[in-house]
Amino acid sequence: MGEYFSLDGGLMRFLSKASDICIISIIWLICCLPVVTIGASTTAAYYTIVKVVKRQRGTLHLEFIQSFKKNFKDSVVIHLFYLVVEGFLVFNIDNAYRTLEARDSTMALNQLFLYAALLLLVMAAGIYTYPALSRFSMGRRELIQFSFVAMSRHLPVTILLLGVFAASSAAMVWLPAGIIFMPGICLYLYSRIMEPILRNYMTEEMRLQWVGKEEE
Repeated sequence: MGEYFSLDGGLMRFLSKASDICIISIIWLICCLPVVTIGASTTAAYYTIVKVVKRQRGTLHLEFIQSFKKNFKDSVVIHLFYLVVEGFLVFNIDNAYRTLEARDSTMALNQLFLYAALLLLVMAAGIYTYPALSRFSMGRRELIQFSFVAMSRHLPVTILLLGVFAASSAAMVWLPAGIIFMPGICLYLYSRIMEPILRNYMTEEMRLQWVGKEEE
């Protein structure tokens, strides 16, 4: 029992991780305020959670800033791309819904389901984009293509990730103060689910460099 409450005990490790996740959530929220930097902030937060919280390496704020700066340009461009596509789909969903409210229309109903499905696919691909950006060096087009391929190839995992996103969003709506810690929890759960997938696409050299001797 004494070991559990010691500085190296299970309780202290849990509290340390929990505080780190809250700090990352707050930094993520601050860095998301310009909106266009949501992608850069998410990339940096995921990278920091994996390296600092899970691997216990580096310093939290330094790792976040380093990743934020390194991936800033690519993440902003990619995020703007997703915003334009999602905005287009939401606009068409709204139009189809308004048409259905005005009159019964099979075409409008089909369009509503089509655009809603496409929006869900784009959101699902986006879940893979920023963790992949934090890990791999590839062009923007290749990164987006990779995200859609991974989303399709690992469909059960994709559904689980969407469930985590939906549950986290619902929790923040139900408890607005949850925005202080829920983004970090969401990304931590993402990392638990997504890391085995990302490792499948890493070279042996990358695995040794990233994981090191931890798994030996």
